Amino acid sequence: MKKFLALSMLTALVLIGCNKAAAPTTAPAVDADVVANAPKGCVSKNTIASKDAETVVYAAANSWYVETTPDNGTFYFANYTLDPQSPYGHTYAGKDTEAGFAVSTTNKDPVNVGTWDQKDPLHKLSGMEINVTGSGRSIIGDKNSVQITYFGTDFVCGTANIDDTYGSIKGDFIAKYYKWKSSL
Repeated sequence: MKKFLALSMLTALVLIGCNKAAAPTTAPAVDADVVANAPKGCVSKNTIASKDAETVVYAAANSWYVETTPDNGTFYFANYTLDPQSPYGHTYAGKDTEAGFAVSTTNKDPVNVGTWDQKDPLHKLSGMEINVTGSGRSIIGDKNSVQITYFGTDFVCGTANIDDTYGSIKGDFIAKYYKWKSSL
C-alpha cells in the first residue's frame, strides 16, 4: 500500500509539472531578416530588391554568394529557401522570385573587396537576371555595377546598382558565403 501511495503521489507531481505553463521569456524577439553581429563593412539587413513586374525585397536568410572557383562566384537573392549547392534546382510557383549576378576576375586573382562592372577589364560583372514563375529575363546595359565592401568566408557584402530601365537589382546586401562542391 505504501508503494502504491508513493507511486500515485509521484505520478500526480509529474502530471502537475507537465501541465505547468512555461515561464515567459525576457529575451528579445529575433528578426529572421537581420544578421546579428554583422561584420564591419556589412549591413545587418538587406535593402537589395529587384524590380520587374513588381518589387521584391530579399531577406538576408535567402541571400547567398556561391563561389565556384576563387576567381568566380554568383550572388543569389531569393524570396524562398534557396539551396546554394543547387541554386538552379528550384521549381518556381506562385510569387517565387530570384535575382542574381556573377562576378569574376580575368587575371585569376580571387574575388575580393572592390568594384565590379561590365566595362572593367579585370573585375567582370555578368549574368544579371531576374527569374519569376513562368519567365526570366536578363538585365542589359553597360552602366551596371556592384561594390563589394566585405568579403569573408562567412559573408560577402556590398551594394548593387543594376538597372536597364525595364528591370533592376538595387540596394545594400549581406549574403552568406558558400563554397560550391562539385559532384564530379
